[in-house]
Parts: sequence; structure tokens; C-alpha cells
Amino acid sequence: MIYRIGAALALGLLLSGCTGLDTTRTAIAAKGAAAADQILIDAEWSLCFAATVGSIKRRYGQTIERAGTYKSFCDGADGVNVIEPLTDDAIHPAL
Repeated sequence: MIYRIGAALALGLLLSGCTGLDTTRTAIAAKGAAAADQILIDAEWSLCFAATVGSIKRRYGQTIERAGTYKSFCDGADGVNVIEPLTDDAIHPAL
């Protein structure tokens, strides 16, 4: 029974021609692109607004370059800046 349904669907797809398949592919591509765009938006929001200060400092506060990268990435997000780029003296204080 299941095989007959599958065969009927396959036959219907073949008889409908490539137009239906192209439309389906286009719809899937558009939805996939929209989903990927939303994933990036959510990831950026999480990085700039949901991460804890401690996790940001551990990840991006180790070098001047990383702190600057975080600041420039999230700076457009309402001026969020939980870390300042550190100086070499602050990272490795003279003993």
C-alpha cells in the first residue's frame, strides 16, 4: 500500500514536469536562506547582549586585538562595550 502511494507521488511529480520541481527548489532555497540569515542575527544578538561579562572577558579580553575585535563588532549594537582593549601592561604586569 505504501509503495503504491509512493509510486503514485513519483509518477505525479514526473508528469508535472520540471516546472513544479523548480518552484519547489526555489521555495526551499529561499526558506533556507532566510533561516541562515536568522541564525546569524540570533548569534550576533547572543554575542553582544546575552553573553555574560565574564565569558566575554575570558574569550576576548586576553589580547588587545581580540578586545578590539569584540568592541568593533558589538559597538554598533547600542554602544555595548563591556571590555576595553587592554594594554600589554595590564595583561602582563611587571612584577
